[in-house]
Amino acid sequence: MADWVFNAATEKNITVLTINFMNSRVSPKELEIKPILRQLPRLKETVYKTLKSQNFESDFITDGFMKIKMGKTGYRYLYCKTILIDKYGVEHIGKEYTESVYEGVFKVFRTKKEYSESIKDNFKASNKSILERIKNLFK
Repeated sequence: MADWVFNAATEKNITVLTINFMNSRVSPKELEIKPILRQLPRLKETVYKTLKSQNFESDFITDGFMKIKMGKTGYRYLYCKTILIDKYGVEHIGKEYTESVYEGVFKVFRTKKEYSESIKDNFKASNKSILERIKNLFK
């Protein structure tokens, strides 16, 4: 997930974001993309498993989010801090930790022109392969 967060935030020139894994929201909204959102149920499940293993009620934590800051320019890491809020409104703030980004730079968002070109290319490729398959039937 760090790779997606880092590359998406870099493209959008965003330096600070919040990921609410208990309510599946990302702020700013520009970064609320499927590759990030797909990871959030697993984080939520981790909270529930930890509550159970520590003999807390499953509804003890009512909200949970990560505050993320981008690393210094030129370095591929994120500063992360997790905050959990219990049913009494008490904030439980974890230590800030550094998450490294391992995968290389990749493009997350495409312009309308890039999107249109990829659709055209895919259409041409799929038509070509269909025609080739039909031709192969008669060989």
